[in-house]
Amino acid sequence: MGIDGKMLFAKNVKILDMSVGGMLVETDKRLNPGSEHILKLKYKDKSIPIKSVVVWCLLGKSEKNPSGEVIPIYHAGMEFVNVTDEMRRKIARFIEDQKKESDKNVGIFQSSGRRLYIRFQIVTPEEVSDFFESCKIKELSLSGMLIESEHLYEVDNKMQMEVFLPEDEPITLSGRVASCYSVKVEDTMLYDLGIEFLEMSGEDRERLKKFIDHIEKKSMSE
Repeated sequence: MGIDGKMLFAKNVKILDMSVGGMLVETDKRLNPGSEHILKLKYKDKSIPIKSVVVWCLLGKSEKNPSGEVIPIYHAGMEFVNVTDEMRRKIARFIEDQKKESDKNVGIFQSSGRRLYIRFQIVTPEEVSDFFESCKIKELSLSGMLIESEHLYEVDNKMQMEVFLPEDEPITLSGRVASCYSVKVEDTMLYDLGIEFLEMSGEDRERLKKFIDHIEKKSMSE
């Protein structure tokens, strides 16, 4: 359909170190190299959305959750993409406020050997906000949609999502995974997720209805 979306992949992802060009994160879910994600940083009561691509991902350690189950913890290198000068300045201000005291005298935009930007350890990584996965929308209706994801999700899992209509503001909603089927594309395992819409504002629902009506009329005329 040519429509993109994003859905909440993980909360409170820890940033271990960061530069204006990328970051090292820690998460309990494996990130596929080449996959796109959107990280929202909390900064002075505001949210900074940063689009990034996974460069590499390795198993870092294992931890026990409250129920005693051992879960894998992954470390992943992320590269920021499509970063404007204004966004780079916002990232720099975030780093200045969060980097450790021992790094305070080091300039953020200095060169370090063959690296363009120096990475800094973050003081409070647990305060990082939500981590979203970019996804492809294959079918769309007023009650739900079919999306393609690189990750397996459990049925009944609820999450926050956004649908990006062409030349329009994104539609924000909450959804429930109603179905999940694996689909092998060449050598890659992908997942078709059936999403049931749970909550959406009246304004967003009206915009979605107009878009769907437009697509249906266009299909009938072709």
